Amino acid sequence: MADSIWQGLRIMWQLPDLLVFCCLWGSGLSFGYYLKSAFVYDNLWPHWYALVGGSMALILALGWTLRKRGKQRYSYDHYYIIFYGLLCSLLGSCFMLTKQLAVSYYFSFVGLSVVFVSSFSYVSLRSEASGLRPARLALGNACHACGLTCGFVLFNEFEPQRCGLIELGVNLLLLLLVCVNELLQHLGVHNYKESRDLVFNLLNEERLVFLPRQAILVQFVDRRDYKLLKSRQWLVLLLGGFVVLLQRCCLLHSPVHLQLMWSATLGFVQRAQLYTPFALYTSGCALSALLLLRYTPKLVYLLFGVIQITLVIALLCIYDEEQPEHCFLFLCLIYASAGVLSSQLIHWLLECSPFLYAELSLAIGFFLQLFIMEACKYETNLDNIWTALLASSLTNLFLTLLAIILVLWLQPRTASLVDVRNRLLGIRRLNLPVAQTQFWHTNHFLAHNKQPHELQSVQLDKSRVFQQFPISASNAKADKF
Repeated sequence: MADSIWQGLRIMWQLPDLLVFCCLWGSGLSFGYYLKSAFVYDNLWPHWYALVGGSMALILALGWTLRKRGKQRYSYDHYYIIFYGLLCSLLGSCFMLTKQLAVSYYFSFVGLSVVFVSSFSYVSLRSEASGLRPARLALGNACHACGLTCGFVLFNEFEPQRCGLIELGVNLLLLLLVCVNELLQHLGVHNYKESRDLVFNLLNEERLVFLPRQAILVQFVDRRDYKLLKSRQWLVLLLGGFVVLLQRCCLLHSPVHLQLMWSATLGFVQRAQLYTPFALYTSGCALSALLLLRYTPKLVYLLFGVIQITLVIALLCIYDEEQPEHCFLFLCLIYASAGVLSSQLIHWLLECSPFLYAELSLAIGFFLQLFIMEACKYETNLDNIWTALLASSLTNLFLTLLAIILVLWLQPRTASLVDVRNRLLGIRRLNLPVAQTQFWHTNHFLAHNKQPHELQSVQLDKSRVFQQFPISASNAKADKF
């Protein structure tokens, strides 16, 4: 197990993979700028910047889907799309340098949305079939959350030029690295336009990766080692994906919990450290990447889902409007557990979607996440803080419990992308009994009328047994063959 984990880590640290994680960090940096502006400086006023960026991600994913449908294969255009996203973010940083923050956010959101969808799609496709895909996606999610925290710490609306200069430098560096990566691809130093999943690669090369269900089922007709069941792919994707999406967003983007965390931090440490909830969320994301190297996504989600339910109940029990510092430790653990659970949505959307619609599913999920983030701002319209906290917490409890049940029931065991697709389509391998290799279990025994004690077995390897007659006096069995 340790060797397989180390091998997976070695494969993970190659330039194309490292670069895509860096791009996710840069995408999170722009997102952190906006969150600081919206939640701290603009008093939670709803904006349209996020929805414009999410709409751009939808348009991109729709065009990408049509292109894949026409070519009937993945052409690995991810870095070209990332290049465009980085250019949009670069333009956003230029507008920030001129103190035009409203225009800057439009371009930045378009850029970060494009980079988000294409980067996670690439991470999923590049993963090998050994079961490390959840860990790689969780690492990408941790990089994005880390960039978000850094952006939240760095942004200052009264010094937009300094913030714009930092973002400009980051985007220029990422653009340079993308160009270097493409140059190395052209020179044949590495090949980033292939998956490490061998079966997926073969199907992609033969243009068989986007076959409809009926064409896939034909390959398994009259095979005794498989049985065909009813497909449940769309049920898993739509029902499970929607519930897991709501569970991820209802706490992370809740202004009531965020304001309570800031008040509790100020009372507990005597300093207004506004980045604390996002730093804790990032630590949870990093912990998730480490845990998924060893444990299954179902087990991790079950464990930390139950932990989060317990912590939210404890928070409601200890809450005191006059002494919010009593809630500090509970809120720290709640945000950390939310980070551990957060990568499940990305894993679910990319692994359970039909190959043709994977990017479109992720883009829809990202758009809904941004929409929920804007809608959650209306929590502050409630005059009574306890009522808002109770409503938000009860909603989170219900969604977390429902998400745990759906994950345990619907999520397939992670493996090769093709194996996961086959399970979702209802193609199940049967555990047939091992074929008999003993001589007297075959028709040869009837033909020669020999008893078992009259034969000598010679073990050639694990699955091959040669029956010798007459019995040899020599003990050297395999050498004579």
